[in-house]
Amino acid sequence: AWRVRPEGRAAWLAARGIDGGPDALRVSLFAYEQPDLPALCEAWAGGDREVLVLVPESRVLGDVCRALGRERLRAGDRVQRGALVTQVLPFTDQAGYDALLWACDLNFVRGEDSFVRAQWAARPFVWQIYPQADAAHHDKLEAFLVRYLQGLPVAEADALARFWRAWNGCAPDRASPAAAWPAFAAALPALDLHARRWCDVQAALPDLATALDTFCSHTAHAAR
Repeated sequence: AWRVRPEGRAAWLAARGIDGGPDALRVSLFAYEQPDLPALCEAWAGGDREVLVLVPESRVLGDVCRALGRERLRAGDRVQRGALVTQVLPFTDQAGYDALLWACDLNFVRGEDSFVRAQWAARPFVWQIYPQADAAHHDKLEAFLVRYLQGLPVAEADALARFWRAWNGCAPDRASPAAAWPAFAAALPALDLHARRWCDVQAALPDLATALDTFCSHTAHAAR
């Protein structure tokens, strides 16, 4: 709805004391611990475009403190370094988190629940998959990328895959998120369109109960 009525997004942000320039890239950051975050923040701070990072209180907050040279940050704090503006938000409920995803231009998400919600938000996102023993999570990341990258131009698909792998520490060339950021940022307009199309495709799929019923019917028919 906020794509059709952007004033709704502006009102939601203003009601929470969130302010940024008209051309700012609004980013939500919900993540596990991320040792590469300080270098990425340096890249954002040194960029030409304002990056407004909205951080709900979560496990990544310690790395945000380290990136900004602060001993502690709490909800309501706002810190600016160069082109980077970081604002800490209170931990919220699911409805509030969904609104945050819709209000941002790019969403960093983690685990499973926020990963699914980011897809329904129809915005570009970066998935930090839950780490597992023997790097089994890397295979899951690659399996999703195979599906998600379908339909993207080669350059934009490569930029997304490279940044996601860097964010998850599994880039073949050991690239850092900071090194992968410029190409990813340049791809964001195409990724925004792709996120909308992906959401529309998922919304057109049958619900789980219908899919299971169809599968069971086909299986029973084949067994006759």
